[in-house]
Amino acid sequence: MRRPIALAAFGAILSLGASPAAPADSPGVSAHHGKVVETPAAGQATQGFLELDNSTPLPDILTGAKCPIAGTTSIIGQTGAPVPQLPVAAGAHLQLGPGGPHLLLQSIHFSVDRGGAVPCTLTFQNAGAILVYLYAIPAS
Repeated sequence: MRRPIALAAFGAILSLGASPAAPADSPGVSAHHGKVVETPAAGQATQGFLELDNSTPLPDILTGAKCPIAGTTSIIGQTGAPVPQLPVAAGAHLQLGPGGPHLLLQSIHFSVDRGGAVPCTLTFQNAGAILVYLYAIPAS
């Protein structure tokens, strides 16, 4: 079931001048190419994928993620288990994707429909909080 409130909230974000197509930038860290796997119903879990770039000469650490459509958002490490943080080396490009580190959105409040966008906030030890949009892709 589609939730009009989610679309209204997304519309409100757009009306404030935020551009979902633009990369999320913070001093030295950018997040882009965000994707989330579509889900047919609320209450399920889905995975979030994106790319991180740290353009500084200093390492940073992803310490948290929050996607408002999910009851909980976890950082999943290389082994498939939740981790409290994920290092991003100085000058590094880090891909969070299938078979590796990624985000896990659990107990979603409504379905994630193909073509939709899910806002998420990533928190870094040095760069602080940045906003990224995850665009829904087919489950297969």
